[in-house]
Amino acid sequence: MLNIPLHWLLALLAVVWGQASAEPVTLRFGVLSIAPPARIHANWQPFTHYLSAQLGQAVAIVVPRGFGKMRAAAANNEVDIFYVNSHVFYRLHKEGKATGLAQMQNIAGKVTSRSEIYVRADSGIESVKQLKGKRIAYISPMGAGGYLAPRAWLLENGVDDTREIFTRNLSNSIHQVLLGDVEAGTMCGVNYRLMSRKVDTGELKVIGASEEYPENLVAARASLDPALQKRIRTILIEMDHTPAGRKVLEQMHGMKIRRFLPYDPATITRTEKLLEEAQLNP
Repeated sequence: MLNIPLHWLLALLAVVWGQASAEPVTLRFGVLSIAPPARIHANWQPFTHYLSAQLGQAVAIVVPRGFGKMRAAAANNEVDIFYVNSHVFYRLHKEGKATGLAQMQNIAGKVTSRSEIYVRADSGIESVKQLKGKRIAYISPMGAGGYLAPRAWLLENGVDDTREIFTRNLSNSIHQVLLGDVEAGTMCGVNYRLMSRKVDTGELKVIGASEEYPENLVAARASLDPALQKRIRTILIEMDHTPAGRKVLEQMHGMKIRRFLPYDPATITRTEKLLEEAQLNP
């Protein structure tokens, strides 16, 4: 039996206790979304319940409203992990506030997507070149598929001097085009097809699609314990390996999520390229 001095043992216990208590008892999962908070909670509760069961640690949903609040929450340790689009992640990562854990693979089976530009079928607009100087409905200035990718593509195709309208809502964008409030709208192509099941888009037509942009991802605040980050990453990537995990993922198809794959650092370089093309400050 080892003869360890009592003061050494107490010091060791203090270090272990400090490490164990450094992270919160309840893990806070932030979701940055344009959906109403009640819907966000309903959509993500099966996921957080699964993660909590796998971790043996409570997981609570936090809903910062807007990029500024998510940035502050990540900086002030008010969220531990979070689900954000690739544009928001890029900003947080560049500020040293976020570490990538897992990429979302969408229901089309890809970790990238394209934004589609749509108009009224009877508008007489056949080419994106005709959108120069026109009103275009985007979702949010911090969107990836809802702003960054389509803006970059339009500018690359010589379409500038447009009037940018931010609707903050997928259905609002579709309705504004249908009503003629704007000449065109744009959103993630997968979302457009999902919305077509809820809103009659028969009077619309797609006239173009952007370059591919990285899909949403799960990230952690940079200061979160690396061992805990690794555990969470493994749980997410292996979700589709278990019956319980697959059941949760099936319920997430409406959010265009099929499963989670390992984080790809190329997310940063791809987003940086889009920011340059979109003439937005990287």
